Amino acid sequence: MKVVRKLALFDTTNKMTVAFDVSKKSLNYYSETKGKLSATSCREVQSIEDSIQNRTDTIRDALEQLKKYSSAEGFDGLHVVCESTGVYSESLLRIAHKQQCSTAYVSGEHVYKAKVIESNDTGKDDIKDPRVIFMLSRMGKEQQYRQLPAEYQQLRELNRIYDETERRCTEMKCEIHPLIKRLFCDYPMAKDFIYDIAGQSLMKHFRFNPYRIAAVGFKTFSTTVRRNAPRVQEKTLRRLYEAAQMSSYHSQSPQYIEILEMRLRYLYDDYQAADRRRSTIVQLIEQATIRLHNAAELMPQPDPRVFKLFRIGRILGETGPLKDFSNYRLLFKYSGMNLRKRESGQFKGRLKMSKKGRSCMRGVLGKMVFGLIRKKELYGPYYHRRKTEKIPGQKLIAMIERKLLRLFFALGRRKEAFDQQRFQCCESQFKLAA
Repeated sequence: MKVVRKLALFDTTNKMTVAFDVSKKSLNYYSETKGKLSATSCREVQSIEDSIQNRTDTIRDALEQLKKYSSAEGFDGLHVVCESTGVYSESLLRIAHKQQCSTAYVSGEHVYKAKVIESNDTGKDDIKDPRVIFMLSRMGKEQQYRQLPAEYQQLRELNRIYDETERRCTEMKCEIHPLIKRLFCDYPMAKDFIYDIAGQSLMKHFRFNPYRIAAVGFKTFSTTVRRNAPRVQEKTLRRLYEAAQMSSYHSQSPQYIEILEMRLRYLYDDYQAADRRRSTIVQLIEQATIRLHNAAELMPQPDPRVFKLFRIGRILGETGPLKDFSNYRLLFKYSGMNLRKRESGQFKGRLKMSKKGRSCMRGVLGKMVFGLIRKKELYGPYYHRRKTEKIPGQKLIAMIERKLLRLFFALGRRKEAFDQQRFQCCESQFKLAA
């Protein structure tokens, strides 16, 4: 016989649990208290339920009434539980913390699948949902509501802005290149040329318009571009000029060319503004990470190869304080990178990541991994060796993401910098070398 003892994650001893179903405009809550029927040996269950508007004043008043009721019933306070519904549930839990209540989340998937258990009915309504949430809370199926410190909140929000800006930059680049090909049919350069110094000069003076380039002659064209990009090579300018001469044979209407130029100018200006914004956000993330480092928070020491300051800030913005995780397996679960088994009797399915945690964190790790699987980078040899074993690329990337997060956690708990020599040998060899 195997006996396992576990500590409860939430101490709700002698607190009245109140379950809330949160929507945009209203909150439905439910709770139960127990008592003894007078002159009998029976016990009764009293249920408390109501619906209120999802506004700060009404939530505050409802919690005050519930606190008075719980005190009259002999409880020491309130324990507020709800599903995670983004800004609406966060508003409720912030007010509950202000009112000195303990708080917790209940998984939406738990609620969805537990409805049949509660009432043997798959239906859904706003009155039934808080009863299901209450039942799950009493069963201990709760999740911690984390209030991140200010610096971590800042990093998390900067991560969102950075991802949105980077996504917008990618979208605009995907629009700019086809537009240039419509305007400059025989454009000969690679896509990266459009955004470097020479490309910016070409945009500023000629709008990538081959008719403008061909009309001024090679000497004037070369002098004008070199004014802002003095290091551009002669053969590059010659190649551009010859391609412009060929493209000018298409004889597109001036009105159509003018509209294409205008659209290209708008897109290019928007891209440059977004790119400057992205650079500013990178600096803000690095500054916030330096403040956490100076405050002696758990994190790896920055190094120039793997965990640069920007990368550390990106990961910490999604994980929050590393001291909240006692081991790396909890961090895997938080990010949704824990493995999900599918086994029954003799059947054994494939191991897959659960993907139940923070998708933003998996996105940050995925972008980092793509920069670390080149042949000369940290995970390059491992990645290319395993590729020869015909492991699917997506699965291999997921494996490296788990390795990277575990490495980050280990270095962060010890406040150490990445050591290439230690990384390449096993623990026993490293101890012998020491």
